[in-house]
Amino acid sequence: MKKFLLTLILLAFAAHAQDSKGIRANVELVSGTKQVAQFLGVDQDTVSLGGTIQGKFTVIKIAKNRFKSIVDEKGNDLLNASQKPEASAPADTATAAEGTATAAADSAVSSEGSAAATASTTAAADSATIATDSAAVPSSEPADPSTYNAFLNSVDSKHIFVALERRAIDSDLADQLNSLMMRMLQESGVPAVFAKRTDFGYCRESLCIQDSLKHYGAASVYLGSIIATKSTDSITVQMAHYDLLDTTKKESKNTTMNLSTMASLSDAMSGDKLKNFVMKLQGVEPPQPKEKKSYIHVETNPEGATLATDTQGEICRTPCTFVTQDSGKVVLFAYWNVDTQLWGARSAIVPIPFDTTKISLKLKPTRPEMRIATMPSNAEIYAGSAPVTIKSKPIGRSPQKFPIFEPGMTTVQLRKEGFRDTTITTFVPPTDLTELNIELQPITDIEELHAQDAWVKQRKIRKIGVALMGSSAAPILMGGLFTYLASKNYDKADKIKHELEKPVSSGGANYQAKVKENHDLVDKGKRENIIGGTLIGVGVAMLGVGFVLSF
Repeated sequence: MKKFLLTLILLAFAAHAQDSKGIRANVELVSGTKQVAQFLGVDQDTVSLGGTIQGKFTVIKIAKNRFKSIVDEKGNDLLNASQKPEASAPADTATAAEGTATAAADSAVSSEGSAAATASTTAAADSATIATDSAAVPSSEPADPSTYNAFLNSVDSKHIFVALERRAIDSDLADQLNSLMMRMLQESGVPAVFAKRTDFGYCRESLCIQDSLKHYGAASVYLGSIIATKSTDSITVQMAHYDLLDTTKKESKNTTMNLSTMASLSDAMSGDKLKNFVMKLQGVEPPQPKEKKSYIHVETNPEGATLATDTQGEICRTPCTFVTQDSGKVVLFAYWNVDTQLWGARSAIVPIPFDTTKISLKLKPTRPEMRIATMPSNAEIYAGSAPVTIKSKPIGRSPQKFPIFEPGMTTVQLRKEGFRDTTITTFVPPTDLTELNIELQPITDIEELHAQDAWVKQRKIRKIGVALMGSSAAPILMGGLFTYLASKNYDKADKIKHELEKPVSSGGANYQAKVKENHDLVDKGKRENIIGGTLIGVGVAMLGVGFVLSF
């Protein structure tokens, strides 16, 4: 409902430049929040305020019971007036461009300089109150009021099932879940009526939808969402059932259901999961399945090995006993890592219902491996579940085989340009070769492709930076060498100079040879000094550019 607060502020500023078409009034909510606005009338216990937001005409409709008072500049009570007030312009002279039926009649919220200041100074203090008191949220592209008014006028005494709100979820999956839950509600005796979220016009938030349905006499409402979890292998369905008639029931019936991403519908229908989910929404506790507990006691030689299964992962340290409800075959793995040598054992066992099954395992040296292949190939492989950044380094490219030093649940991430990132978590046994064959899904969304391209460019730039930083060492070292050689030549030239300063005949051949050698050493030192300085400068420049590109 925070959007409502922002809209009021926008309207207060936008109306400053608009002609007045309503009645300037002082509006006060039941929360105590006050605002100068243009009052457009009351229709069926709904107060209308209008205005222009970013060049688009928008109407705000709020339940009458959310207001404490609305008075004009003369002190007249507009909230309880029997008829709509006459505005300074005809009430029904035009229709909004986006299909709003109250366009020209419902104009803008007035705002002079003082009104704008009042809105901005009181916004932060009253944001929480407005969020709970508002009953409508304006939309930048509102639906046709005649459409949702017709729907709301038909909900009296009915149970309304509102379509699941989708958040980064395939629309087909959401539609199928909507259909299945509607059918289960109807089969359980609830005459539920399906409603799309667009049927509520400006209302898109759950609280606003509840208030609208309660205002129009609906018996109850089912509201929820379907969202992707942090791990890409599951999704979560969250839903609540609100009784709108019984005012004594303040708490809603809430429940949550997790589904597999790869097999969402089959997972929902297995084990009466979806049926139990709908029963909990109606306040009925689903029957508890009869537990078939069994016990498995495992001993290993040597002791202290880690015991795991391919479905549960690590369980305990041997010797130990654990509980299982599996009635079929259970595959056990025991492993022990000492001095970089992995010891392991594998065994399959069928538990005895309501009894304890004992088993002893002898560990042997083993060298397990994991092979990762993708379609298409040449995907980068990253170890672990940490987010992949431009600084992350892949451990290889598919297809590739890796030695396993720590068996158990292992997570790898796969990334390839043009395809969605894929995260795989699997159990890696200590005795066998684990093969993963993954088919990568191409990216079809333009925004996702642009985001991936930007990431790839950033990583390439960083690679160039790292390469420059690494390469800068060579010219710096070479420059230092030339500088050192130059200093040595200068020292030799200086020594010869001191010898020439002794009183000897300056015309002798030996003297002239010494003079020439002195000049040659000085010239050579100058050249080496220039080369060394240039190389050091290039190396420092490469280091600086590489540092900037890397960080």
